[in-house]
Amino acid sequence: MNLSVFDQMALSVFTSLEKQSVFQLLYGAMQIDGICDNREIATINKVNQILKITDADVEASRKLDETTMVGCLRNMDTLKKIYVAKFMAQVILADGHVDPKEEMFFNYIQQKLDLPNIE
Repeated sequence: MNLSVFDQMALSVFTSLEKQSVFQLLYGAMQIDGICDNREIATINKVNQILKITDADVEASRKLDETTMVGCLRNMDTLKKIYVAKFMAQVILADGHVDPKEEMFFNYIQQKLDLPNIE
């Protein structure tokens, strides 16, 4: 993922709770089809590097309840939501196959979090 200076600046302002919530969301996207593909794992690891998600963030994300995670992601500004949608799409597309469950998950999350349409 090539990041412009603008991207780097926008991504540097994610809070720890936002990072934890994004990690949980991406982890869920990876698991939804029942297959944890190495390419999906690599994509999540790349997002972790980009967002500077620490091991402490990952550990804390395991304790997040759904209400907190959804509230956090839903209340982010539109620019952050665009990145979240793109990251989720990249995880889903990483293995080269979009399972119907993944498509339904993406659409459900897009609606639940009020994510902007991305193409």
